[in-house]
Amino acid sequence: MGITDPQPMIDGTPAVPLGSPGITTTPSPPSSSSSVINYLKSFIPANKGDLSNTLSFLTMLLGILLHSQSPSTPFLKYLLSFGLFSFAGGITNWLAVKMLFDRIPFLYGSGVIPRQFVEIRETVKNTILKTFFDEEYLETYVNERAKGMLGELNLGGRIKEGLEKPEFDERLVKKMTEMSEKPEGMLIQTMAQMFGGVPLLVPVIKPLIVGFADEFAGSLTDNFDISEFVSIPKIRKEIDTLMTEKLLLLTPEKVKGLMEEVIREHLSWLIIWGNVFGGLLGIVSQLMGYGA
Repeated sequence: MGITDPQPMIDGTPAVPLGSPGITTTPSPPSSSSSVINYLKSFIPANKGDLSNTLSFLTMLLGILLHSQSPSTPFLKYLLSFGLFSFAGGITNWLAVKMLFDRIPFLYGSGVIPRQFVEIRETVKNTILKTFFDEEYLETYVNERAKGMLGELNLGGRIKEGLEKPEFDERLVKKMTEMSEKPEGMLIQTMAQMFGGVPLLVPVIKPLIVGFADEFAGSLTDNFDISEFVSIPKIRKEIDTLMTEKLLLLTPEKVKGLMEEVIREHLSWLIIWGNVFGGLLGIVSQLMGYGA
């Protein structure tokens, strides 16, 4: 029987070897290049406007630090002016964008979208109705769609299918018999006698009726005008009512969210161009002798 080394003791208590169950070890920091890149990316603003402002702010700080060390260096004067004016232009535009969506204390006029959400809802509704649902366009569209739907229904085929059913023969015999008993049905009565009765006359007439189905369906589709059955102004009014009821569900927060989805990302370019033109104005001011 072999002799095992005694388990290490710490203050009289057996020490648990590293890696034993129940022991959590602190993982070492990632050393791969991809992990380092991802770690550095966490410090970079996702919004390009914020990134532009950050770069201009760092440029301004760099200019301040270097200019304080060597005030007489011309390049550092331009660097300071560029960074200062660039950051001023970008941060001003950033504040303007923020004031569109958020209320800022002591800044009158901020939070335009949340404050004017009722007017925005109404404007959106009226714009959609005027652009997409004006009566002339709606009438043309509905008529074209109705004709297309009638064509897709294959009316000719459906009529033929109904005419070829045995039940139709029975109804046709009944109607022709009733008609032959009236003065205006003398021709049917005469022809029925020639063919041996109305039931024997029906197979002769039926192919003519079935053959007329396609022509009748085509004529019906071409001359169909849905405005004769449905009021276009009433359709538009129903759309207006539907949109009004739906828009009432839009709270200021929802309106703000919708507007942000549409334009906030693109408004970042205002910040970027504020940085660019601000920096250029800084250089121009330095050239004109107004800088530090």
